[in-house]
Amino acid sequence: MKKLLILTILSLSASAVLFAQRGPRSEQAKERIEAYKIAFFTEKLQLTPEESKEFWPLYNEYENARTELRQKYHLEGKRLELLSDSELEEHIEQQLKMEEEMVKLRREYVYKFMEILPVRKVAMLQKVDNEFKRQLLKELRKRQQNRMNPNRPGNRRN
Repeated sequence: MKKLLILTILSLSASAVLFAQRGPRSEQAKERIEAYKIAFFTEKLQLTPEESKEFWPLYNEYENARTELRQKYHLEGKRLELLSDSELEEHIEQQLKMEEEMVKLRREYVYKFMEILPVRKVAMLQKVDNEFKRQLLKELRKRQQNRMNPNRPGNRRN
């Protein structure tokens, strides 16, 4: 119970710090998002300190591999609307190949995660990852809306 309370406080404080930040492109914003992510995952997966110690390096390795894979198949500034039919066919093939490689990568890391976490937590990992992304996107949209309409009740700064 005490651990849950500490994790909740950590999560709330990390989210408060994250969402108080202005200018989402700054290095501080990235660090705050990362802190919020750690708190969110730790709470939702109920990671013990021992599990966290092994989980986060492996999870970061997985995230880096996913990023590299997406970059490998990125269009590099080309606009889809301006591609020829043959270029579009090639792009579709590349996207399908990327998705196949993503599935292989996910499969590889699921088994690695199962070596350090209980199967129930591994099963929850994809759901928690999706929840985190939805929560972050929701907050970013809310912040953007507040910036676009600063005189709306509740958005006034005195």
